[in-house]
Amino acid sequence: MITIETYEKLNEYFKAFGNKQLNLMIVVSRGGLGKTFIAEEALIEHGPLSFTGHVTPMSMYKEIFIRTREEKDFILIFDDVDTLFNNKTNVALLKQICDTREEKTIKYNTSSPMLKAVPSEFETSCKVLMLMNSLESEDKDMQALMTRAHLISFVPSDIEILRHLKTFGREKDILEFINIYAPFSKKLNLRIYRRAEELKLAGLEWKPIVISELDVDKRLFEINFLLTKYKSDTDREKNFSESRSNYYRFKKLFLAKNPILAKNIK
Repeated sequence: MITIETYEKLNEYFKAFGNKQLNLMIVVSRGGLGKTFIAEEALIEHGPLSFTGHVTPMSMYKEIFIRTREEKDFILIFDDVDTLFNNKTNVALLKQICDTREEKTIKYNTSSPMLKAVPSEFETSCKVLMLMNSLESEDKDMQALMTRAHLISFVPSDIEILRHLKTFGREKDILEFINIYAPFSKKLNLRIYRRAEELKLAGLEWKPIVISELDVDKRLFEINFLLTKYKSDTDREKNFSESRSNYYRFKKLFLAKNPILAKNIK
């Protein structure tokens, strides 16, 4: 497995895949990190055939056949299709589609009128990209695919996610707010910013949702509030919800991760 920690490196792999030199690539990361959007941006010029969510075996077989008639070595993307592996027929098709040979034979026998004009087998050279939020490596069928794939684990830090956010985020106050708390979180994702942006544009309070979804200790939020509102530690510790020692402990922790703010705090 290849571990990637930056968006720049992930984009390099998607572009390399777009050159059709990689037969099968599986990218795994938690949801909300933007892997789908990055893949689409990198591969859009190739006009990939994409399957998202629930896919039936017949529809998959038919769509792949139709596309193969137009272009034999097209790019095929399976996005967020973890449920595919719950269907044995889908799994059987996937194994054929992900065969390591350059030209693969795909077979599907059915009496369904839906596939009346489609042959029971055909050949394709399609390249396959799978985007997944999790990987159940104990599953035997998944293990079989993993041995054939360039397997990538995308694990950016919250700081790296924030850096990427700043390349397209327009609401500077939201970005600055996230910037303060990202060092204390391991749950930042691009959707948090999107939801905060929607709330702000709707004239609603957005800061609590950011704190909640980042899963940051609320005492850090309180410390930031006290540092902003009061000019002396005497007033701050007096208004802190916990003990004096905890005030100084969390103040030290907060400022250690926010050196720019620390310069302006007495």
